[in-house]
Amino acid sequence: MITAIKNNSLLDFENELCLILNTYSNEIEKAKKIIIFIEDVLKQLTDWLKNHVFESIQEEIKFFKEIKPNIVAKLIFYKEILLLFATLPLDKNKKIKHFEKKIDAINQFHRRNREFIKYIKSQSTHFDELYFTRKKYKDLFLNDCSVIIHDAKLCTSHDYLLAEVIAFELLALHIENRIDNLNQSCAITNNQFHSNLHWTAKKIDLIELIYALHESKVFDNGQSDIKEITHVFEKAFQIDLGDNITRSFIDIKNRKTDQTRFLNQLQDALETKIENDLN
Repeated sequence: MITAIKNNSLLDFENELCLILNTYSNEIEKAKKIIIFIEDVLKQLTDWLKNHVFESIQEEIKFFKEIKPNIVAKLIFYKEILLLFATLPLDKNKKIKHFEKKIDAINQFHRRNREFIKYIKSQSTHFDELYFTRKKYKDLFLNDCSVIIHDAKLCTSHDYLLAEVIAFELLALHIENRIDNLNQSCAITNNQFHSNLHWTAKKIDLIELIYALHESKVFDNGQSDIKEITHVFEKAFQIDLGDNITRSFIDIKNRKTDQTRFLNQLQDALETKIENDLN
């Protein structure tokens, strides 16, 4: 495996990781086994790296930008998972808040490192030699608080930060799936509730209504989750609103005119009904 990693291949590493994932079902036990495995891989890699001389700058950049961060990211991810599940409350609502607190921390990390993340996401390369080589003398940006130096022989200024970016993206996705599962587990099921009503207006109209109700705090004194409300409406009106209603809400906000179009139509319809009944 180490030979493959030295040759810039993560295939054997990923295969071994999958084997452990398929062997254990308990989250905590799984995380512990993977942490032990990755720490052993990194120890071997570190011993090799101490005496290795890369043949070119590009080879060194590839290792510290593509290979090492992806291994370290998995270690960070599973250490976070271990901590997250070892301190998980029993109550469903407290579990959700526990997860949401971690999401908030991840969002703060993203805000602090937005420029570097933008650099990585845009697949830029102009600072690669600065960020991902171990040159002893580099003109580091004075305002770049994200620079992390460990052992200059083993680390570059930004390879660990990149590992954190990768790890926290994986963690955020994992947590969001967990929150969805918790919400759906207590939502109305088909056996508990059945309706012959079908939503026949546009999907985006229903999303506009859901957001209005959520922001008005009419459910559970404002403690309800937008995804839980959405799930109930989907069950009640036999409609699939898709996985990302947040994206649809952004479309609503980006309307140049009449942002609350459907709500205005509802108001007009009700006022017309009242007026007709009074006449």
